[in-house]
Amino acid sequence: MLPKRLPENIGKAVQAIRKEYGHYVEAKFMRNKYRLFEATSFYDPEAKKPKKVTRYLGWLTDHGQLIPARHNDIKTKVFNEIDRSNEQKIKELEESLKNAEKRALENGVRKKKTEKHEREILRALSMNARITVPELTKIIGLSNNATKYHINNLERKYDIKYLLEIDIEKFGYINYIAFLKFKDKKPTYEEMKSQLEKIPYVQVAVTTTGAYDMVIFLVVESNSEARVSTYELTKLAFPSYNVEWDMSPAYFGGLDFIPLRDRFFEILKEKIWTRTKERPRPASDEITEIEYKVLRAMNSNACADFTSIDKEIGAETGRSNYAYHQLMKRGIIKRTTINMQDLHSKFDVIFLLGQENYKLWEPNREKLILETLKEKSHYDSYSFVCDIMSPRGSMLITHIEKDEKLEESIDRLSNKIKGNNLYTLVITDLLLGLINNRLYDKTQTRHFEALISGYNYNPDKIMESTTNKD
Repeated sequence: MLPKRLPENIGKAVQAIRKEYGHYVEAKFMRNKYRLFEATSFYDPEAKKPKKVTRYLGWLTDHGQLIPARHNDIKTKVFNEIDRSNEQKIKELEESLKNAEKRALENGVRKKKTEKHEREILRALSMNARITVPELTKIIGLSNNATKYHINNLERKYDIKYLLEIDIEKFGYINYIAFLKFKDKKPTYEEMKSQLEKIPYVQVAVTTTGAYDMVIFLVVESNSEARVSTYELTKLAFPSYNVEWDMSPAYFGGLDFIPLRDRFFEILKEKIWTRTKERPRPASDEITEIEYKVLRAMNSNACADFTSIDKEIGAETGRSNYAYHQLMKRGIIKRTTINMQDLHSKFDVIFLLGQENYKLWEPNREKLILETLKEKSHYDSYSFVCDIMSPRGSMLITHIEKDEKLEESIDRLSNKIKGNNLYTLVITDLLLGLINNRLYDKTQTRHFEALISGYNYNPDKIMESTTNKD
C-alpha cells in the first residue's frame, strides 16, 4: 500500500521530476520501492480518440535519487500497451523514450555532481566552519549563489551546529572515559540526567545496552587532580545505587573530537589570568578574561559575527576578532567545525576492542587504522576513535544506517581485527552533550600519518581505500 503521504525526500524528488518531464508523473509503492510512472497520451486514428500510455521511468532511493529503468524494460512495457502494427506510434514512442532516458541520465549525473559538491562542502566546513563563500567556491567550482544554496540545504538536512574544537591539553586537562554497570536497579532517565548535568567536567553521557549501562566522557586536570575528580564523580553521581565503575584515560588521534558543554567553562574560569607585578603576562595554560568570554560565546556558535560577539560580551569593536585570532595562533582553538546532529541513521553503536593477544593484534593493527578512516556517504564512518587503557585497546563510535545490519558491522570488525575481544554497546539515549558527526580531512589525522610512516602506505592508496566514491 502506498502511504497517504510520501516521505520527504521522495516527495521532493517527484515534484522535481514532474517539472522536468512536463507530463504527469506519479509514484507507486511496488515491491518495496517507490517506482515512477509517466502518463502520456496520443491520438489513435483507428479508435478515433486519445489513448493513454504509461511509461515506467525507474525507482527512487531513500534519498530521492532516480535510478532509471533499463531501456529494454521500458520499451517492453510501452510496446505491450500499443498496436505494434502502427509504425508511426512506435517511432513517436521510441523518440519519447529516448528523451525520457536522456533526462533521467542527466538527472543522475546532476545528482552525483550534487553529492560530490556536498561532500566537498561538508569536509571544508568540518575543517574550517568560518571559511568564506568565495573561498569555498574556489574549492568546489560553483558560483557563490549555488554554494550558498548547498550550504543552506545541508544545514537543514543534517541540522548542522557550528562548534569550536578546543585543545583542552593547552590548559592542562585530559580526557577520561567512564564505563558504568548498575548491579541491581537502574536510575530513571530523569535521575541520570539531573545527577550528571550539574557536574561541569562531564561533557557527554549516553545510556547503552550490552556490557555496560552507561558511558561518560570527562575532562579533568592531568595532574593528581584527575584522581580527585574521578573519585568525586563516583560520589556525586548515583550515590544511592550499586554501581561498578571502570575508568580510563583516552588517547586521541584525530577522529576524536568531543564537544564541550557550556558548564565546562565554570571550571575554565580558574584559568583566567589576573595581572600582577609578579605575573605581568599569562602563563602558557592561562587566558585573558576577554579570551575566556570569546571562547564561551563561540563555543555555542562558532560562526557568530564578531560584531555581535563584541556586543554580547561588552567589548570594544574588534576585540573579539583579535582574541579569536590570538587563540588560534596559540593553538587553543584547533579549528571551527561542525556537528551534523541528524544523520537519519537507525542508531549509534560503541565498539570496545579489548586487546587479548598482542601477537595476533599487532599484525592486524594497520587494518584497524585503515578501517577507522573510512567514510560513508556524507560523513565519517566512525565519529569517534580513541585508544583506552581499561579495557586496554580501542573505542569506536559508529552509525548503523537504515539499510545496514549491526551484525554486518560486527562481523567486519571481527574478521579484520584479530587478537581482540569485541564488546558492542548500542546507544539507547543521549543524556548530555553531543556526539560529534562531521566529514573530517583524514590526511590531518595521526592515523593517516601512522599508515605512511609505520606501514609504508602511499597516500593515494589510503585515499582510494577509505573515500566514498559515489
